[in-house]
Amino acid sequence: MKKLIQQKALMLISVMLLSMFVNNAYSSNLSMSLESLLTDAKSVNNQISTTTLSAETMCTDLLNINKSAESLIQDIETVSASLSAPLTIDLESLQRIEDLSTEFVSMSSNSTALSLNLTALNSTTDMLAISNGLSAMLRLADDIGVMADRILEMSDKILIMADNIGLMADRIIVTQQIQSDNLALTQSSILATQTNAIALVSVANSDSYNAEFDAQTLAGNVLSIDIAATLLNQLNMAREWAEIATDIEALKIQVETTHASISSAAKSNTVYIDTESYSALADMSIMASSIAIATQGLALATEGLSPTTSDLRLDESMGSILQLSADIGVMADRILEMADLILAMADNIGLTADQIIATQQLQSTNYATTLASVEATQAVAISIIAVNSL
Repeated sequence: MKKLIQQKALMLISVMLLSMFVNNAYSSNLSMSLESLLTDAKSVNNQISTTTLSAETMCTDLLNINKSAESLIQDIETVSASLSAPLTIDLESLQRIEDLSTEFVSMSSNSTALSLNLTALNSTTDMLAISNGLSAMLRLADDIGVMADRILEMSDKILIMADNIGLMADRIIVTQQIQSDNLALTQSSILATQTNAIALVSVANSDSYNAEFDAQTLAGNVLSIDIAATLLNQLNMAREWAEIATDIEALKIQVETTHASISSAAKSNTVYIDTESYSALADMSIMASSIAIATQGLALATEGLSPTTSDLRLDESMGSILQLSADIGVMADRILEMADLILAMADNIGLTADQIIATQQLQSTNYATTLASVEATQAVAISIIAVNSL
């Protein structure tokens, strides 16, 4: 009997050690992948910062930068797609995520300087070359925004898959805060790049996506009202959060479908901009912000109920909260990216320049508000997980 107990104990220890080994391996692989992405990001940033545009080489230089940026986006998406649960977060990985977001701030700042370089060539360069350069510059601004978005989305995904949130709670919250701050700085520089590029052009019109924008805005506004009106208790908490997460995921899929359609059209440059499209996108950014604020309020209500709620219901609720927070972040990213894509494809920027700049500023503000609410919601969830040892 004693020997049997010893054998079972040895088996249990072996399983625990194997689990630790696997988790450490996942952690190490993640850190290495992030380190590789950081090296590539620094290379792209260096390529941007060391490029001086001229009338003769402008198009070639910008095309090479665009190719490097698009390759980096693909690498980021590949790493993100390869992540699998359970995942153990380590300090090195969190530091790499912070370093990447900081690198994108620098990259966006350098792209702004490059756009000023392009502007300075306007009076001495063939208009066709300037037009091609403008298109490439706007595409670069969009790509840098996409990079920053994808890293934040990867961070949210890691958070959902992590099995040691409680041990790393304070450090995770710091990393999320740094990323949000850096994204705001990145978006500010992207806006400056777009403003500089807009100053070069003038000319025309289409509203083929407005119906989709309006329908998604309406659905999102109804959802935010429903979330704000939700009354939680210890018994319905997990169910209510699961239903909200399902509704947000469905809306996110609709937004991503429209985003994919615009991205596809961008390849042949067939979309033209009107002020109504930009107003509709601004309304969508307000909608995303409203949903984020409503879920933040409900998360605080959940925190108040947590001491008297069963661990099982709390655990299920936290999973839903972290998932829907990530989905809101993705949705806000895609809305901003759609505006950038439409701007990059437009040939009537001059006629709508003031409206475009005002709307971009409004979207940047709403985006920052959305990220702040998402971050606050995640912080509440992480705190509940840590306090209750879930």
